[in-house]
Amino acid sequence: MPSPRPRSSAHRSGVCCVRVLSSFRILLLGLTGFALFGALVAAEKRSYFGCYERDRFARPALTTENLDECIDNCESSFQRYAVLSGTRCSCTNAIVTRVVEDRECDQPCGKQPDQNCGGVNAQGVYETGVEEAGPVRNLRIEGEQRESTIAIRWDLPPEDGVMVEEFLIVAEASRTYADFRIYPARWTVHNSTTSFEMSSLNPGTDYNVTVVSISGKGREGGRASIVGSTEIGRPDPEPEEPTILRRLESTIQIRIPRATNNNGPVNYYRVVVHYVNSELIQQIDESQLNTFQKSKENKVPYYIAAELEMKEDEESLFFTVGDGREYRSYFNPPITARTHVHISIGVVSILNHVVKVRYATTTHEQHQYPDHHHVNLKTVELERNETLITILTVACVLFGIVLTAAIVLYVYLHFKTPTANTRPFADHHELTLQGPILEVENNGFMPDIYEQRGFEAELRDIIEGLEPAKNHPRKYLSLDINRILGSGKYGDVLLGSLQASPSESVGDRPAQVHVITDDMEGVDQIAFLNEFRRLTALEDHANVILFYGVCVTPDWCYLLFEQMQTTLKQTLLNARVPPNVSSAKFSTISEEIVVNILCLVCDGMQFLVDNGAVSKKLCARTVYVNTKFEVKVSAFGPPLHTEDTNKQIDIGRWHAPEVIKFQNHSAKSDVWSFGLLIWECCCLGATPFGSTTTENLFAVIRAGQKPERPPFMFEDLYQLCLNCWDLDASDRPSFDELRSYLRQTLPMLRYLLSFERKQDVQLPPYLPHLETVE
Repeated sequence: MPSPRPRSSAHRSGVCCVRVLSSFRILLLGLTGFALFGALVAAEKRSYFGCYERDRFARPALTTENLDECIDNCESSFQRYAVLSGTRCSCTNAIVTRVVEDRECDQPCGKQPDQNCGGVNAQGVYETGVEEAGPVRNLRIEGEQRESTIAIRWDLPPEDGVMVEEFLIVAEASRTYADFRIYPARWTVHNSTTSFEMSSLNPGTDYNVTVVSISGKGREGGRASIVGSTEIGRPDPEPEEPTILRRLESTIQIRIPRATNNNGPVNYYRVVVHYVNSELIQQIDESQLNTFQKSKENKVPYYIAAELEMKEDEESLFFTVGDGREYRSYFNPPITARTHVHISIGVVSILNHVVKVRYATTTHEQHQYPDHHHVNLKTVELERNETLITILTVACVLFGIVLTAAIVLYVYLHFKTPTANTRPFADHHELTLQGPILEVENNGFMPDIYEQRGFEAELRDIIEGLEPAKNHPRKYLSLDINRILGSGKYGDVLLGSLQASPSESVGDRPAQVHVITDDMEGVDQIAFLNEFRRLTALEDHANVILFYGVCVTPDWCYLLFEQMQTTLKQTLLNARVPPNVSSAKFSTISEEIVVNILCLVCDGMQFLVDNGAVSKKLCARTVYVNTKFEVKVSAFGPPLHTEDTNKQIDIGRWHAPEVIKFQNHSAKSDVWSFGLLIWECCCLGATPFGSTTTENLFAVIRAGQKPERPPFMFEDLYQLCLNCWDLDASDRPSFDELRSYLRQTLPMLRYLLSFERKQDVQLPPYLPHLETVE
């Protein structure tokens, strides 16, 4: 059998060409089919619907002889039908005239003769193929400008169009003073909604607000946009305190560093002079800050000396305090010689006739002269030497007088004392007490003065030491005896109202009324007196519940405190978005608001620490907020009953291990509680240690168990909580360190916390039965 002949190269090339041609034909057929499919779809979208009697009342959209131009115009306005009657093009969602014979639509389109454009008394109707809902109508901004919210209102799209399933609202920052990126905010609302308030926006920012109509299958339809702006906010961050370069007899030379403001412009730098009477720095009360003349009349130890502008190309500003000149209507008088003076800087932000100011916190560090090249060392050294010489001269004179008197006395006694009265050497018995010896029990405090004067006398002394404005007559106090807000070892807390006296300009104020019981144990009486003394020594602070004063009657003693709108706990629980609600986030308050609340709590707690006070009860139920997210911590009394169950709170769940075991309260034990507060805020009111009863809490903590990190709380913030939960109290951070860290990380929130709804995100539960006393 002969072997097969090998194929030639020409034969092989022919086979390859056949295969290439076959592949090309398949590709060509595919492309042709795709084009035909696209043409069919286009034809369906622009298909002829019918001939109808002419609607003489229809509003024309444009005049055209091109059918495609008319259909495109109606499609862009989300109308279902394009209607042509000659050159008159109109759009509609519903046909209101009766159908007629097709032969009456016999007028061809001028630029598309193969298509008809109605007739003399008829109109040709074509489908646009629109499947998306049209835009809302009359979108507008509602109400006045506010710091973090913009309210909008709109009219619903026409009812005869494609049905709207929901509205998507997008707010995108177009102009801002913040030096960090502001991400677009999104909300989804029901299809019957006609107004919405966008919250958690950045102050002093312009936003492009867009309302998008969403129809079936998530199709985005018509859009309506408008520009809205938020009011400028209090400057943030806090400005740096100035550097004192040189102190002369009546002037102080300072350097003012450039400030940044994420909430508005920086228009002026306000220079404030504060005469400090002692080493205790009392911060400035902004409500009493005024010009030099007004401060002098009101006997206030601080005043505004100048308002200055800083050029754009400058990084700092040099200024002489006390030069006797006037700066923007503020007189800068000479500084009183040999006085302790602090200089504070205020950042003034002005926009649209709104003025916001924030002042730097002053410390003794501004006197450290970091740049010695600018210091007049000769003058400073001369003043120091004069003071030292005076002190040493007086000391030497006094020492010489005392020494001379001692020598004279010794000589006199030596020569005048008879030798017969000297004690014989053999008489060397030990000294003994000639009287009964009393056994004294040491129980941790010295009650001598208290036992001599009594509880009522000590309490009366404290009350008499209060300023007159804090002693309120009983007729101005109204009590709701049916509203018991809380109970503690010092008595009950009632809801009340403090009416304004005729001399006061304020209105009625809701108040927490602590009714001091008369059957306290001796130890509790002493603890109450100590805590009450510390309370009366506190000045007002923006982040601590205000102490209004006392109301004393022959039978009762009432302590009156500020009553805030709600607790932080209830605010967090109300912010939870149910899983069945369509929302981009599972919280109605933003991550920035939560972290800012924690910063303000730190401010209040640091103030208590600076004044030697310990909270002993820090948790979300003892922190109060209002609708403006102003935050205040409670510094006295028991935790109030819960708002949802009206039961007594079991505060032990937030206590540090040394408090649970030994009742050892301190600033560091409050830091432990603050770590749990961070976790509680991030988890929107969830219960810490939710799987453990309070009785077993100490054993669980000693075993190293901590609240678990939820997936939406990132490592850096959780590590801050772990630092607060260190078993060694001395290794826990201070509130000042916590405050600095949180404020520094505010521009980088995306690395701390995220409330975006994801498939695996689940909030830890709120368990009221574990947080209350049964």
